[in-house]
Amino acid sequence: MGRRGNPAGVALRRDIWIYLAAWIALAAIYSAALVAYGASFGLAVRNAVANLVPDAILGLAVLRLPSKVPWPERSRGRFFTAHLGLLLAFLVLSSAGWLALEVIDSLIFVGHLPGRIVARFIPFRVLYDVLIYFTLAGVAYARQNAEAVREQAERAAKAEALRARASLEAMRSQLNPHFILNTFHALVGLVRREPAVAESALERLGDLLRYSLHIQRESIDEVPLREECAFVENYLALERLRLADRLRVSVDTPPATLECLVPTFAVQILVENAIQHAIAPRASGGLLQIRAQEIDGRLRVAVKDEGDGKVDTRFEGSRMGLRLLNERLAALYGSDAKLTVRSVEGGTCADLELPARRVSEDEQ
Repeated sequence: MGRRGNPAGVALRRDIWIYLAAWIALAAIYSAALVAYGASFGLAVRNAVANLVPDAILGLAVLRLPSKVPWPERSRGRFFTAHLGLLLAFLVLSSAGWLALEVIDSLIFVGHLPGRIVARFIPFRVLYDVLIYFTLAGVAYARQNAEAVREQAERAAKAEALRARASLEAMRSQLNPHFILNTFHALVGLVRREPAVAESALERLGDLLRYSLHIQRESIDEVPLREECAFVENYLALERLRLADRLRVSVDTPPATLECLVPTFAVQILVENAIQHAIAPRASGGLLQIRAQEIDGRLRVAVKDEGDGKVDTRFEGSRMGLRLLNERLAALYGSDAKLTVRSVEGGTCADLELPARRVSEDEQ
């Protein structure tokens, strides 16, 4: 069986052939125009080569400009200034290449250096090179934009699928029989002894379920950290019915961080993971710490527990929480976000790091 070609390599070869075909077609048009004005076929072809080859070579660099001079989101002054300088460099280098080829052509076909350069031809060359530069730059930026739109569409589609899976995963974690039975078992004992506490717990359970259904129904991918923390607070309150004083919680979320966007259920997954693997199995329980920081445009949410510090066990078993969260981060933020689970002194810490974006910034 034959080997399948590398998709990137196939695309590169296709682009090279398209690029060559475009310049050959332009050279044919250029030569035909010179012939129409009375030039011999050979002279027309040689003139086309001298005028177009420098631009074709420099054009390869122009096509790479989007990666070196990215299109700005806001201020465009520096962007256009940079392109003005690059255009001047293009004109100088193109003219130098043209002159060099004219000299070589004259030495080969005439036998001596060219006598003089026709001055009235220079403005035409400058205008022609300006059009070539902006055409190639426009194609390059349009292609980059199309590629970005395609990648964004793919990420959005993947994020939608992962969002649905995440919603179902979170709802399963809240609605699994053990959680429900443990919660109602604790409520039965509280109804007579502490009815007010039982009523509050039922309200929290209702809030938790309503929130999960709302996220799924509205197809929400991100929420402010404030909403996620409120959801986690209800979850922890219900877990305390089961764990009582064995579950100790410390939360440090500065007001500025609470408006930053996070993936839905992201913090809850980390908290549930810490309780399941570190605090619930221990007779003495443990301290669960939730801390948020915003540094240099990055939001970091750390969930630390007191446990055995065995990181590998967090990824074992049939649960998909952490793996799914990693997939969602990749779908929503690409390489601009990461989840790290590491052993620390006295337990394990899960670090969630992503861009510090807010609702108002997204709406702009």
